[in-house]
Amino acid sequence: MRANATTKDLVKEISSLKAQLKSLSASMEAEAANGVGGALSQIETKSKEAIDEVIQSAQAFIDEYADDAKAAAKALMKNSAKLRADATETLVENVKERPLASLAAIVGVGFLAGYLCRRS
Repeated sequence: MRANATTKDLVKEISSLKAQLKSLSASMEAEAANGVGGALSQIETKSKEAIDEVIQSAQAFIDEYADDAKAAAKALMKNSAKLRADATETLVENVKERPLASLAAIVGVGFLAGYLCRRS
């Protein structure tokens, strides 16, 4: 009888262990699903934050160099206007100082241009 009782106890224990394993397995599956969902949510949140930071950094970089480019363009325009004014003034002074030489140069350039255009 004792062997029969021990076998029944073993079968009972095994059944109890099977039920506990099923419960543990279901619990682990639920935790894994929740953990994966939570991890994906955290990854999504961190990705959005990282993208926002990169966009802000890029915008700051563009703003910084756009201001520098504007300043450089403004300085270039100012310098070119000054050079144009200086060149005009120098040309006018040279024509006033040497009117005949200027007239001869203009006639020479016109003759050369006419000769080159006629050859084509």
